Amino acid sequence: MLENLKQKFPNALSNIQDTKNITSYIWFEDSIGSTIGIPRSEISAEEIRLLELLFTPLFFQNKINTFPHTPWNTFLFGPNASLPLTSWENVRFIHFNLTHTDFSHSHFEDAFLAFVPSDSVLIWENEKAGILIESDTDESLSKNELLAISTTLESDFYVKTRMFTGRFHSVNQELPYHRNQENKCFNLAQLHLPDLKVTDLADIIPHSLISDQSATSKTWYIHEILGKTMNDTELMKTIKTYIECNSNATYAAKQLYIHRNSLQYRIDKFTEKTGLDIRNFPHALAAYLILLLND
Repeated sequence: MLENLKQKFPNALSNIQDTKNITSYIWFEDSIGSTIGIPRSEISAEEIRLLELLFTPLFFQNKINTFPHTPWNTFLFGPNASLPLTSWENVRFIHFNLTHTDFSHSHFEDAFLAFVPSDSVLIWENEKAGILIESDTDESLSKNELLAISTTLESDFYVKTRMFTGRFHSVNQELPYHRNQENKCFNLAQLHLPDLKVTDLADIIPHSLISDQSATSKTWYIHEILGKTMNDTELMKTIKTYIECNSNATYAAKQLYIHRNSLQYRIDKFTEKTGLDIRNFPHALAAYLILLLND
């Protein structure tokens, strides 16, 4: 059976000693003790689950110096590194942090990747923190889905997890800067919002603006939240007026001299473009602060 697998996965290894990056392979053992290591980049989550039914999975306890140094690690954390070859056009970073690592990193990685789109990539920053790189597809994970994944991982590994979802960005040389800015926001979220398992930029904007008031960061916040809508002055005025009217649609429509249906259309447009539902207070606060900055 293992010989048949080697035909399907020609880059598979038969001996653990043949590689220095053990964790860059998925390892299985058959009933007579023979092993096979299949490169993670060449096997899908569905194939892993099938092989786990046929063979015994092998897990190896990681140490930080054994983490595979992928091109994405080098690009995001190294100085002036080249952009890895990829077919992705837009990606976002889902940052995660763990309270402890009394388990196999490769086992945790396998479990995490089983829940996410098949082309996602997981890289480790250190023993307790990492990033899931997710492409912009119809399968992109919602906040509720990430919350469910976090709860499942906590149950399986008896570890508390915290996640922060960034915005989608074009795949270019600016990605390391976006990662760095998001990491600052994630650190603030863990400090000021410790009870939230999954947070995003809208959750942490008030704290971010207090802790980092540099012009560069403020510009980044504006572009991250508003995007192309920042050039739509009519839409910006509508949203600001609506919030200033305590989210009273009837009163706001009168102030703007427009029909209430027109107001609702603009609110829905803003929500679609920015991901902020200003009908709830946290998102309305984040939007209003950003609008004031943009003014």
